[in-house]
Amino acid sequence: MTTLYCTEDDLNEYILAAYLMKADEINPGIVSRTLKNVSLEITEAVAESGYTVPETGTSSLLQRICAVMTAYRVVSGITSLVDTEAGSNNEWLPLQGLYARADKDLASIRAGKLNPFPGMISNDGGISVSAPNPMFGPDVWEKF
Repeated sequence: MTTLYCTEDDLNEYILAAYLMKADEINPGIVSRTLKNVSLEITEAVAESGYTVPETGTSSLLQRICAVMTAYRVVSGITSLVDTEAGSNNEWLPLQGLYARADKDLASIRAGKLNPFPGMISNDGGISVSAPNPMFGPDVWEKF
């Protein structure tokens, strides 16, 4: 079962409900499919970073990333207007900026640089290695 990091109602914070309804009219099921695909992508990124997705709840960071990426991909799936940044009256500029940030945040999670669950410890199971200071440094070995 796929963990959904946001609901379709959460998308309304980033895109008008009328756009979502029109997108579903043009391409039936695009909103739910995109939401599921983005959630799967987030789950993969979280797993790659060594975290386990909790069975109950999610983080506000993952909810924002999911909602923004879903909204952007739904709109860009039905129009090419979202891809252009030309013109100061482009109504998609705020969503484009949010999408760029969400994409960057997801990459940081994937790389293990951003904790998607603040307060939780990573499940990386790594080991810690310590060694004494070297007896002979590089300056000693240069003579030989």
